[in-house]
Amino acid sequence: MSSRLPIILSCVAITLAIAAAVFCGRAIRDQQHLVNQLNDQVAKIQPYAFSRTELDSLLSRRREESAPAPTPVPTAPAVPSKSQSVPITGDRRYGDATAQFSLIEYSDFECPYCKQYFAVPKAVVDSSRGNAAVVFKHVPIHGEASRREAFAAECAAAQGGNDAFYRMAGAIFSSTAGNGTGTEKPLAVIASSIGLDGAALSRCIDNQEPLQKVKADFREAVELGIKETPTTIVRHNPSNRQVVLSGAKGPEDILRAMAKLVQGNGAAQ
Repeated sequence: MSSRLPIILSCVAITLAIAAAVFCGRAIRDQQHLVNQLNDQVAKIQPYAFSRTELDSLLSRRREESAPAPTPVPTAPAVPSKSQSVPITGDRRYGDATAQFSLIEYSDFECPYCKQYFAVPKAVVDSSRGNAAVVFKHVPIHGEASRREAFAAECAAAQGGNDAFYRMAGAIFSSTAGNGTGTEKPLAVIASSIGLDGAALSRCIDNQEPLQKVKADFREAVELGIKETPTTIVRHNPSNRQVVLSGAKGPEDILRAMAKLVQGNGAAQ
C-alpha cells in the first residue's frame, strides 16, 4: 500500500489540475463573453469625449471671441418692446426646487449622445413624486451651432421661464443631427412653433444676452473636470453627497446612484 501511495497522490494531483484548467477555461470564456456584451452596449452610447486641456483652450478662446465691442453713445433712450425679456439668470430647473435629489446635467445641443440622453433624467423626475429635479448646464463645444443653440434655449427662458427653456431645448434636440450641423429650421422658426416670439428670440441671440450665463456654465464644467458630455452629477441635497455619472446612462443607473447616496455612499460636495 505504501508503495502505491505516491502513484495515487500523483493521479489525484493530475485530476485536480485538469479540473482546474477546465474551470479556468470556462471562467475565462464566460468573462470574455460578458466583456463583449458590455462593449457592444457601450459602443451604442459612448459619449462625445473631450479633454480638460481642450476645455481650457476653448474657454480661453471664448473669452477672446466674446470681448465686448466699444458701446456707441445712444442718441435716444431705448424703447422697451412689448415682449421685453426678464434677466437671463438662474438655474434651468425641471422639477421641484426643494427636491432632495438634484440631477445636474452637463450637456451640448450638438452632442448626439446628449440628444439621446435628454429625456432620461426628465423621466426620472416625472416618476419621482417630487423627490428629484434636473438642472441643465451648457457645455457648447461644437462651435458656432452649439453656442447659438445654447443662447436660443436661454433666450426662450428669458421669455417664458424654465418651462419655455425645456420646450425649446427639446425642440432644438429634435431639429439637429448633431456634431455641429445645426438645426434643420432657423431657431426663430422653432421658437415660434412652440408659442414663443421668434423675432425677439433672434434679437436676444444676436445681442448675446445669454453670454454670461452660458460662460458661467462652461467655466463650471472646466473647474469640475467634466471630460465628456453628457455628464450628470447626482446630488443628495440633505447630505450634500454626490455621484458623478459620465455618459448617456439609463434611468436605472440614476436610480442606483440615488439609492447609493441614501445609503450614505458617495463623495461629499
